[in-house]
Amino acid sequence: MLAGRAGSGSGMAETDIPDTEPRAASTVTASPDAAGVRRLERDLTGRVDGEVRFDAGTRGAYATDASNFRQVPIGVVLPRSVEAAEQAVAVCREHGVPLLSRGGGTSLAGQCTNTAVVIDWSKYCNRVLEVDPEGRTCTVEPGIVLDVLNDQLKAHKLRFGPEPATHPN
Repeated sequence: MLAGRAGSGSGMAETDIPDTEPRAASTVTASPDAAGVRRLERDLTGRVDGEVRFDAGTRGAYATDASNFRQVPIGVVLPRSVEAAEQAVAVCREHGVPLLSRGGGTSLAGQCTNTAVVIDWSKYCNRVLEVDPEGRTCTVEPGIVLDVLNDQLKAHKLRFGPEPATHPN
């Protein structure tokens, strides 16, 4: 299960990770050759419930955030569920390619751009799963936007902050 805990808790995400031998850092390839990219796209398409995009237009759109940095990703995955994203992580690990988890793309310092497979959570994995007003916590999916979260927390007289630097004041 991968879900952030917002509120008075640790703020950490939880996930079940298979007990496997870690891949040596030297086997991660930042830029696979063209044949490797085609195999990666094929494997992601075959195993991930979601959109797998390796076209130039999508890669160009994900090469930027709210910063001046530009790095074209290897490809983009929009998982329909956390379990689908787990499959994307497994495929990327098998291929030895880097992976970048991207939320809203509002970074001001280039954190959501990289030469990697980008997992974009914002389209499908963007819900509030649970609110515990008494514990002042909530469980959310990774793609939720702060304003949407706070709109849903209003009914419980709760608010999650602070606003990021890109938030309109």
